[in-house]
Amino acid sequence: MWTTFTRNKEAPPGRRVASQVGRTGSVLRALETEDRALRNCSGRDGPPHQKNRAAVFAPLFGAPRSKCAFTLFELVVVLSIIVILATMGLIGYQAAVPPGAVNAARNELHGLLRFAREQAIVRGSNSMLIINYDSTDRAKFLRYAGVIVEEELGSGNWLAAHSGIYLPKGVYFVPESEGDPVIDGFSFESTWPLDTADPDMRSEYLCSISNTANSIGAIEYPVTQAVALDASTGNIQDWIGYQFGPDGHAKKADFANCSGGGGIVWNHIVLGLASTQADGSLLFEGSDKTVGIVIRANGMSFAIDDSNAL
Repeated sequence: MWTTFTRNKEAPPGRRVASQVGRTGSVLRALETEDRALRNCSGRDGPPHQKNRAAVFAPLFGAPRSKCAFTLFELVVVLSIIVILATMGLIGYQAAVPPGAVNAARNELHGLLRFAREQAIVRGSNSMLIINYDSTDRAKFLRYAGVIVEEELGSGNWLAAHSGIYLPKGVYFVPESEGDPVIDGFSFESTWPLDTADPDMRSEYLCSISNTANSIGAIEYPVTQAVALDASTGNIQDWIGYQFGPDGHAKKADFANCSGGGGIVWNHIVLGLASTQADGSLLFEGSDKTVGIVIRANGMSFAIDDSNAL
C-alpha cells in the first residue's frame, strides 16, 4: 500500500489505463444525463456550452441535479427588468403629480395671499387675492391666481399688483359648491365630503357673515390700467375674491354680488387634486390629500396640513 504513494514508483500501466477508462466512462455518463435532462426540459438538444460545462464539472461534483430550474444569471436579468419597469412607472406617476405638489402649491398661494394683505396695509387701500373661476378657460380655471389693489381707497378703480401664478399641474383650488360637470365645469367623486360636513374639505369664500353669497365677480386680469370690478371691458372673466382692507383685516369683497350686508368675514382656502375628464370637466379626487389656508377676521392666516383639521 505504501508503494502506491511513493514518488519514485508508479502504478502499473494496466492500472493507469483502467483508471483513465473509468474516468472517461464517468464523463460519458454525465453527458448522457445532461442530454436527457435538456431533452426533458425543452424537448430539444441543449446548447453546446451546457454540455461542455457538464463535462468539466461532472467528474468533480457528480451529475447535475436538474436543468429545469433558472440559473442565477437568468434570475438577475429578470429581476433587473422588473426593477427598471417599476422605476419607469414611478417616474411617470411623479411626472404627472410630483410628490409634495399640493403642499408646494399651498405654500405658494399662501405667500400670494400674504402679499395681498401687505399691499393693502402699505398702500392704505383695499386689495384682493383673486382665483380664476371661468370654466371656459381651461388653462386658468381654478389654478391661476393673482393680486389686485384699489388705485385709491374708495375710487373703485383696480390695478394688477402681481403678474399671477399657476398652481402645479393636477392641483386645483377646491370650490365650495357641489358642482355640475356641464354647468360648472367640475364635480366631486362620490366619497368627497359634502360642503356641510366636518371636516370641511372645500374652500369658503362668503361675502361676509351677514351676506352669505359667494364672493365671485368679474374683472379683466392682468391689466396695465385701472379698471372697475364687474365692468364689461370685453376681456373680463369670473374670479373668486379674498379682500383685505387698509388695516389688513379681512373684509367683504367689493364685487356687485356682495353689495348687500356687511360686517366681519373669515374664510378658508382648500387645495386638492383633480383630473380632467373626457368632456373637459374636472373631477376632484382623494379628499385625504387636501391642504388648506385659514383666514381669520383680523386678516392673519395659517396653513393646515391635515385634511381632517379643515
